[in-house]
Amino acid sequence: MHELTEEALVAASVDVVWREFTIADLLAEWFWPPRFETTAVVEVRELGRWEVRSEPADIAVEATVLTFEAPRVLRLGWRWAGEEHATDVEIALESAADAATRVIVRQSGFASGEERDQHIDGWSSCLQRLVDRHGGAPGEHL
Repeated sequence: MHELTEEALVAASVDVVWREFTIADLLAEWFWPPRFETTAVVEVRELGRWEVRSEPADIAVEATVLTFEAPRVLRLGWRWAGEEHATDVEIALESAADAATRVIVRQSGFASGEERDQHIDGWSSCLQRLVDRHGGAPGEHL
């Protein structure tokens, strides 16, 4: 099976970044581009829903919260709407210098390298929107 790891340095505290991933209204504001008119549902509990939808783009992630350790780790069973195959996504938050947060996304269980590569591009642009939302990160972007 194929896997990926994407990282970003966000100029916000771990608590603030945790809320960006776990409060539906906040998540919907940055996860996809504004033109997607994103909506989200987040239930931070085991087997809770973590869903992001775009009617204009006709896409949705229908994930299930597998485990969480607030405010550091969120693990999801990630599935695109209409698809059977699920992958495992772990979002880890680590304190970094200058009160920033290192966001580490690990996704595993891809059926092919091509599927993994599409998700690398997706996570990279997604995390860049989060970095930009907080005015950029101190130092280098990872």
